Amino acid sequence: MPTQRKVEIVDDLSDKMSRVQLAVVADYRGFTVAELTALRAKLRENGAELIIAKNTLLRLAARKTGREAIEPLLEGPTAVAFAYDNVAKVAKILLDATKVTAKPLVLRGGLLGNSPIAADGLDQVTKLPTREQALAQVLGAIAAPVSGVVGVLNATITNVVYVVQARIDQLQPPAESVGEAA
Repeated sequence: MPTQRKVEIVDDLSDKMSRVQLAVVADYRGFTVAELTALRAKLRENGAELIIAKNTLLRLAARKTGREAIEPLLEGPTAVAFAYDNVAKVAKILLDATKVTAKPLVLRGGLLGNSPIAADGLDQVTKLPTREQALAQVLGAIAAPVSGVVGVLNATITNVVYVVQARIDQLQPPAESVGEAA
């Protein structure tokens, strides 16, 4: 029978897993407390967090949220980075953590949305556009045809106005000069 504390932890992990855009599983052995604290702070600045939890509780949360694809990665000491927003930046931070310390962070893999991703696939994630860049690309794709249509309509209306003005000019009698009246 699970304790109330474990139920709360699974509920919390389930909430995190349901909101996550990228989850990366890592082996943190060899990392000092100071290094983990610095990594957590850097991740927090970029809309992510690093959780160290028991594998059984992580498995229960994964099953509860339909993200069972992460289960094979949950072996040994496990830290999971949950990225809620800036996926590319978080992946870059984690990849940098595999290079900078004396005993590097060992990335096992993770989930991008609901799709499993290998540890070496994180390099591709760093090339994904940020949310703002993706929105700008979508907006640009939407705006381009609209501005083209507006340009065509504007040119057509302008041409009609010029034709009407030319016809008005043809129908008006020529103005007499002031000097000829005498």
